[in-house]
Amino acid sequence: MKHTTLPLVAKALGEKYDIQVQISGDQAYTNGRIINLPSLPDSKEAALLARGYIDHESAHIRFTDFSVKSSTSMLKCLTNILEDIRIEKMMGAKYPGCRSNLKDLAEHLKQQGSFTPSLQDPPQTLLAWLCARGRLTLNQDFSDILAMTSSTVNAFLGTGYKKLLDLTERIPNLVSTRDSQSMAEEILRLIRDEKQQQEQERKRQQDQKTKATCSSDGSKPDGSSNDQEEDNQTSGTDQQSGKPKQDTDDSSPDGDSTGTAACKDSQSQATANPSPSVPESGSGGQLDGNPEALQEMLDCDPGGFGDVGEILKHELITEGETVGNRGGVLLPPEASLRTFPIDIHETRRHTALLRARLSGLIQASRLRRRHARRTGSKIDNRVVHRLALNDTRLFLHQEEKTEVNTAIMILVDRSGSMQHQKIEVASKTAYVVAEALDSIPGCFAAVAAFPVGNSDGVAPLVRFGERPCSSKFGMSAGGGTPLAQALYWSGVELLKREEPRKILLTVTDGEPDDRRTSKRAIKWLLEQGIEPMGLGICEESVRTLFPTNGVVYSVEELPPALFGMLQDKLTR
Repeated sequence: MKHTTLPLVAKALGEKYDIQVQISGDQAYTNGRIINLPSLPDSKEAALLARGYIDHESAHIRFTDFSVKSSTSMLKCLTNILEDIRIEKMMGAKYPGCRSNLKDLAEHLKQQGSFTPSLQDPPQTLLAWLCARGRLTLNQDFSDILAMTSSTVNAFLGTGYKKLLDLTERIPNLVSTRDSQSMAEEILRLIRDEKQQQEQERKRQQDQKTKATCSSDGSKPDGSSNDQEEDNQTSGTDQQSGKPKQDTDDSSPDGDSTGTAACKDSQSQATANPSPSVPESGSGGQLDGNPEALQEMLDCDPGGFGDVGEILKHELITEGETVGNRGGVLLPPEASLRTFPIDIHETRRHTALLRARLSGLIQASRLRRRHARRTGSKIDNRVVHRLALNDTRLFLHQEEKTEVNTAIMILVDRSGSMQHQKIEVASKTAYVVAEALDSIPGCFAAVAAFPVGNSDGVAPLVRFGERPCSSKFGMSAGGGTPLAQALYWSGVELLKREEPRKILLTVTDGEPDDRRTSKRAIKWLLEQGIEPMGLGICEESVRTLFPTNGVVYSVEELPPALFGMLQDKLTR
């Protein structure tokens, strides 16, 4: 799909998932009903990120239980990674095309380094390992990330690594957000238990090392030595024989032996020099695991590492920043508008006049013109008399004319500058044109108004296939003039139509909030094969915006103005 159809992709995905999608501002977010994308450039990468963000967040909205809360940052990160994998699996099962989109997105983010951890950061390493382990179950190629992190996680966990492998075998069986959090809690319990066991094993090995050191120095842990035992035995013998005890040269004045001092030195040295940060598991009597790293996993805030939604937010905002002053594609949300009936009695007269002229124009354009020529396969009986005049144009030729097959969107500006007479003329104009076009075979019309309230929303008044109703056209004026956003929205609606001819008629006073962006939107419409037309209400400035334009000051001026604008468009 061409990258220039990004608004169409966003709109189509939103309708597919029954979620509103808008492109505006400079932030990416969702509130559970609307997914907002920042203004983006027309690029292939922006389309990939936008499509992936819509797929991913739509999956959260559809399948995630947001009432499930996490008590710690690490628990939240583990739960998010498992939940991302679970919802993407469910989304892919429901929408097969989504599975391919998310796979392409994951590969793109992996190539960008979004899932590559610092191996010196234990929490990141664990999260990257879990992410790779889970995404392999989605047939996403994360074997390189898994190979990068497995040995480090194994070194941290020691004998607990096999337990972690067995635990994560159940990732494909997760069916709810609560299940994802329960598995995350099990992982943290496993880490906590392994840390305690490693600390106990470390203490036991330290005790054994101390005993071994004391034994090699000829001393006992209680401070006595073998020489002292011999002296005691000799002293006892001497006492029995009545001889006095003799002092030895290797005893300290306070009665401690040199072996006892050596033992204490070895204990203090062991305390001052703890085990290395990443010991070799089960080799040479070294400790199995790394309790310090496990404690860091329990306490640290990884900052959302591995969370696809957070990664995409950052990527989209960065992508939007590249737009700068050049502007990007926009797409406002649909909104509802309170309307009231308009007086159609006077309007009917103008409707009938315009309809009659347009119908006559269309009927004439659909007639097949017949004329005679000098070559052909069938003689035209009506011109046989020409033989007497030596005119050889006797053969029938029938010229085929293209049938009308056109979709027309009528866009009504109801901004604050359209108050009083302008909005009344604009409302009646939209109704007149919609009713006139509705009676023409092969012509399909829709009507929308903008803005809605103080937002950039667009309100559909009549959709394609519906008949115009006067009760939907009465409206008040207010708000700004976000013309560019409304043009993008209308263009997307027209692009969804199958008719080969697509026309966008904008009824406005011609003063948009951002003239430069509006001109870019009109250029985008032309690139998509949509013909933009502008009908100015009591203002001439519309002529500098739209390539095809006209100006009216009253409803009475509508028939000639619109007839002149539509004559060439509908019969070409």
